[in-house]
Parts: sequence; C-alpha cells; structure tokens
Amino acid sequence: MADLVIPQNDIGYNLNFTIKEDDGTAVTLTGYTITFKVWQAGYPGTLIVNDACTIDVAASGTCHYTIQAGDFVDMDDLKFDLVLTKAGVILSSKKYSLEVEESG
Repeated sequence: MADLVIPQNDIGYNLNFTIKEDDGTAVTLTGYTITFKVWQAGYPGTLIVNDACTIDVAASGTCHYTIQAGDFVDMDDLKFDLVLTKAGVILSSKKYSLEVEESG
C-alpha cells in the first residue's frame, strides 16, 4: 500500500505534510523553502512534479502542496520527497510512495 494515494486528474486540493525530525519532533521551517518532488519509481532523474510547497505554520513543521492541472494525469506508482532549502543547507526528507489511481 502506498504512503499517499491520489485520484487521477484531480486538481485544486492540498496535500498536507508535517515535516519531522528522526525523533518525531517537528522541524522548524523558518527560513526554508520547500519543494515537492515526484518521480516515477526507478527514474529519479525525470521529475513529474517539482514545485514549491506553502509553509502553513513554520514552528509546527506544517506545509502543503496544491495539486495543479497536469500533475497526475497517468495512473502510476511514483515516489516523492520534500526538499528543504535555505542558505547553505539542503535537506531531503525520506522517500515516500505515491499511487495515482484510476478516477471516473
């Protein structure tokens, strides 16, 4: 089972994330930009989505990505991570699985 399941071609809703340290505490997102990166499993060099997240509450480590038209048009098994960037620092989250499922 995938970590995240998205209906094919749905748009305009948020994928909500809480970024945590290994010990479970929230990462303080102050000063960071966050990029949502999605690729087909086995092909990390070709990104399907490579776009900014919006930070909701920096102190709580919460952010979201709003699904755009064209993001998930094909049913597929994908991988994603969140990349946090600020001056001199680039941190990638663990890799997660994402399934785009058929939608009527």
